[in-house]
Amino acid sequence: MPPRSDGSLAALLLVQRLVEVDARPLKASEYWSLLERVPDPARLLGLDAAAIAEVGGIGADDAERIARLLEAAPGFAFQMDDLQQGGIRLVASVDPDYPAHLRERLGPTAPPVLHVAGDIALADRQLLGVVGSRDVSPAGAEVVVRAVGQAALHDTGVVAGGAEGVDQIAMQAALGAGAAVVGVLADSLLRATRDPEVRRAISSGRMCLCTPYKPTAGFTVANAMGRNKVVYALSAATFVVAADAERGGTWAGAVEALRHGSAPVLVWTGPGSGAGNAQLVTHGAHPVSTTRALFPLPNPEDRPTPSPTQLGLGL
Repeated sequence: MPPRSDGSLAALLLVQRLVEVDARPLKASEYWSLLERVPDPARLLGLDAAAIAEVGGIGADDAERIARLLEAAPGFAFQMDDLQQGGIRLVASVDPDYPAHLRERLGPTAPPVLHVAGDIALADRQLLGVVGSRDVSPAGAEVVVRAVGQAALHDTGVVAGGAEGVDQIAMQAALGAGAAVVGVLADSLLRATRDPEVRRAISSGRMCLCTPYKPTAGFTVANAMGRNKVVYALSAATFVVAADAERGGTWAGAVEALRHGSAPVLVWTGPGSGAGNAQLVTHGAHPVSTTRALFPLPNPEDRPTPSPTQLGLGL
């Protein structure tokens, strides 16, 4: 593994939550706003607050906050080494292997950092997102398996959220079919990597697990919604197997993706579909009644163009 650049270290220090600092880490919007002004955050290392204010064109309070965040380098480096011993590394937005789709599709809401177990290059392959209910029916579960089989036949990997139900069925089916797997987690990456089967899949280069959250984070609804954005952004297209009507994370994630045009959304309309699937079609999703119709995937460039997001300073 190549040594970490100063720019990568500085970027991570601005947003990390591995060690306690007497300053709030930058939110994603604040982070991207700062990088608009200072594209190479390595320029900030070793500077005092006054110099940071001058280089970044920001106020004294924000410059002091950034200076304190950057001072955490020694303790943070120790924590990174500890994680790396357990097979987890951090990929900053300025690193060359940070998935390009995230910044392209999510703009200033893209996660500044990913905590990764496995080969993050899998996230840059053509991937079919597979999402749906934790309480998927047997018929819906069979649809998941067939859809993943079609992905494998078309040399397409699978990206899912790692939760029980549709996510885990899709990931297991992909491994069985020989397809690449990317799991985006809303809770503890550290716990997930302790599973022997997961470790074998990661070691073989067939699976990558990642999360924008602290590797020991517990599940929250907010984390799940953020996770959904990443799944859609990494997908060439996302297949909704079963969604409740106007409630639940699957519904909310699909509606948001359709609203912002982050990726084409395909919705199952055959046996095993959820009560919300037909309604998603009225929101602009592509109806799919046979898994063979999933491929070829819609061109991501044909999705609706989202309204541009104006970057405020935010600092």
